[in-house]
Amino acid sequence: MKLKSLTGLCHKILVSLYGSTSRRSRELLLVYEYISNGAVADHLHEDRADPGSLTWSIHMSIAIETANAMSYLHASEIVHRDVKTTNIPLDGNFCVKVADYGLSGLFPIDVTHVSIAPQGTPGCVDPEHHQCYQLTSKSDVYSFGVVLMELISSLPAVDIMRHRHEVILPRP
Repeated sequence: MKLKSLTGLCHKILVSLYGSTSRRSRELLLVYEYISNGAVADHLHEDRADPGSLTWSIHMSIAIETANAMSYLHASEIVHRDVKTTNIPLDGNFCVKVADYGLSGLFPIDVTHVSIAPQGTPGCVDPEHHQCYQLTSKSDVYSFGVVLMELISSLPAVDIMRHRHEVILPRP
């Protein structure tokens, strides 16, 4: 995605992009707003997770605010492509700030899909996109469903420690 498109995004639920390294730099580094409270995943199922830190009301707010952020991105013709609980940081008031636009793609409003190789986190990537290489905003909706499953269960979508027959992934 072009950097100019990223810097043009401005919404209270999106992590702000402040700038980047110069064109002469060997690596492109992006400078984002600092979000103090860690990611949703940290509070749900990481080693430092406190089972009581996120009330059911906060879980519901996270779901609603994330849906609002996805709606804003899609209205701006952007597909996030990597919606997951580790890309949803929380500010000091436990409000959502959707982050990590490294995989984002511009999605022209006048087309039904874009043919592009799937990228993202296993277990969170839309299986239809993975099989057919057809990216639509529905790919983000699928990934958002995975986020909802994690919010409801407090379990990670993919756990490599589980036996492969115990892995249950959401179906489209």
